[in-house]
Amino acid sequence: MVAEQRDTQSGIGGTGTVLASYGRGVLVQANGATLRCALTGRKQRIVCGDRVTWSYPPSADGPAIQSIEPRRNLIERIDARGRAEPVAANIDRLAVVVAAEPAPDWFLVDRYWAGAVLKDLDGLLIINKRDLGTDAMQPQIDTYRGLNLPCVETASHSGVGMPELARILEGGVTLLVGQSGVGKSSLVNALVPDAAAQTDELTRDVEGRHTTTTARWYQLGAHCAIVDAPGVRDFAPPAHLVRAAERGFVEIHRLSVNCRFKDCRHMEEPGCAVRSAVAAQLIAPRRYESYRRLFRLYEKLAS
Repeated sequence: MVAEQRDTQSGIGGTGTVLASYGRGVLVQANGATLRCALTGRKQRIVCGDRVTWSYPPSADGPAIQSIEPRRNLIERIDARGRAEPVAANIDRLAVVVAAEPAPDWFLVDRYWAGAVLKDLDGLLIINKRDLGTDAMQPQIDTYRGLNLPCVETASHSGVGMPELARILEGGVTLLVGQSGVGKSSLVNALVPDAAAQTDELTRDVEGRHTTTTARWYQLGAHCAIVDAPGVRDFAPPAHLVRAAERGFVEIHRLSVNCRFKDCRHMEEPGCAVRSAVAAQLIAPRRYESYRRLFRLYEKLAS
């Protein structure tokens, strides 16, 4: 239950985990209760997964955020203007969900996995709605498995694959991402029995409006949780690292040391080991095209 707002109680406060952020405030899980906390300044950028300190300031009607604890990491995406937009913090694993319907966007999967690699996160591919069939998807799934990306097939409504998924998610915080309609919410409801009730309760801000465009935290156990991110049509990880596009594609980064030139972009340069590997079918052509698209995006944003 969301904790009732109390009268001003100077000196009372504590720490907690941000369950959701809705613009002018956040929902914080603290000592078994959920508090609606106000932000104390416009510069505070708090996201789901943050650990925060809150208190009851003397001049406020309810609890307010005082500070954010140092983050282990911050998951971001590039917005339409090329700026980094925060999604969630303190994540251990990034799980990309796909399904037969809607048709998978494998280029989107590549970018999410690249984002996980660049942040040194564990990756996972969840093939949901297995009951609709996965035959057409198997060549791509086999490619990812060949690159040592763990894959699990599920059908949240029938329960197929759910025990295996639950075991994989034990320990740590997993961020669920993917296209709209792939069944992320159904997976959450299957993994967390009271998720629907939590969603109804936690997605209302102080004015009673529903918030459907923010990441939400659901506790799975004492030491594990899942964060359900909004469905997207596109994603690109910010290019904080040198040669970020290359580093995000594990097979390309692995072979890049064999290129003739140390600064090879793997585009048209002679003596490129990566392009040779693509020609020899040692690197999937679609994955290589995915790399080229991300590389060009970074070039455009840098110009």
